[in-house]
Amino acid sequence: MKVNALLKTLVLIFIIISIMGIMGCGGSDKDAAIITMQKEIFEIVIPAFGELDAVKSTPIMPSPQVRGQQTIAWMIPENSQVKAGETVIRMAAEYYVDSLRTEKFNIARLNLEIQDKEKALDKENKDIQAQLTLTEIEKQLAEVFAAKDETIFSRNEIIESSVNVEFLGVKTKYLQEKSKQMEKKALAELQLLKSKMKTLQVKVEQLQSALDSLDLKAPHDGILIYEKNWRGEKPRLGMSAWMGMKLAKLPDLSSMEAKVFVLESEAAGLKGDLPATVTLDSSPGLTFSGKVIGIDTIAKPLEEKSPLKYFEVKINLEKTDSAIMKPGSMVKTTIFVRKLENVLAVPNQALFFNDGHTYVNVMKGSKLEKRAVKTGDRSLTRTVITEGLAAGEKVVL
Repeated sequence: MKVNALLKTLVLIFIIISIMGIMGCGGSDKDAAIITMQKEIFEIVIPAFGELDAVKSTPIMPSPQVRGQQTIAWMIPENSQVKAGETVIRMAAEYYVDSLRTEKFNIARLNLEIQDKEKALDKENKDIQAQLTLTEIEKQLAEVFAAKDETIFSRNEIIESSVNVEFLGVKTKYLQEKSKQMEKKALAELQLLKSKMKTLQVKVEQLQSALDSLDLKAPHDGILIYEKNWRGEKPRLGMSAWMGMKLAKLPDLSSMEAKVFVLESEAAGLKGDLPATVTLDSSPGLTFSGKVIGIDTIAKPLEEKSPLKYFEVKINLEKTDSAIMKPGSMVKTTIFVRKLENVLAVPNQALFFNDGHTYVNVMKGSKLEKRAVKTGDRSLTRTVITEGLAAGEKVVL
């Protein structure tokens, strides 16, 4: 019972609204359910709503020097007047600070390792050089005091002395070769450690550069506007961000356009270059002319779970009033699809359809006449009658 009562109430409200609309759209009779046909202007229009946006703007995005996910740690308030070089967004820096501290510690540790290696190699080289010097002295003494005179020394002594000199010569060559190998080994080991050092230094420079780039700065003076993501959300503290993600922009306020949304079911006839009028919610008495310059190819819901889908449409404005037009200002737009002058049009609820024919009820004296008519253009509320009706005739809803 409650449901039936509610339906009856809704039907009654619909009838009352329809009658009020009819009374306002053409000449009306004393009876609100009868309209007198008059030639007038017929327009097919598409309503839309949205907001103003700058034609040109400079995007503010995370630095390409920082890869992977970042977290917003601080933000300047939206619509703030900023100066060139001023920090507007700061990303969380804990990871980079900790990583930088770790890599600097690794550099200090590697420095100690290089110093220890240089000392060890230097000591080993000095030991070899000392042995070489001693061997050369022994060789010189052996050559000077070698037993050579067969009249004085026995054959065994002469042979032993000769073998000793030859051994010391071989030992000298061995130590010289060992010294050369030692130099090559020392050079290779130090180069390896220094290569590791360069790698760590490059990593430190990259981390420091990334740390410095976590502060996103304004490239020039302007008013900061935060961008919405694909879910319609603007950046907030703690939100994740990635390289290439548009977080904010600095718009050029000298040239504005309207970004509006048209309900999919009302988009019939929507195309580029159609004229439009734009009214700001903040200045309802002012209307600005423009035209359609862009239409999304696919209708999308404005909210994630909403069944309603909208086409996003861009309206180019003929002029920009910087005093009242700001990015993000809410607007209402009327897009004009078609305009006809001196035509007869009836409310859509005055039409009846049967067996492929269209009829209206015409008042003839005190009687109703069911008359076949031919229709032309049709809008959301009215339809043009091309044949079957004349000006002055009265049509009953």
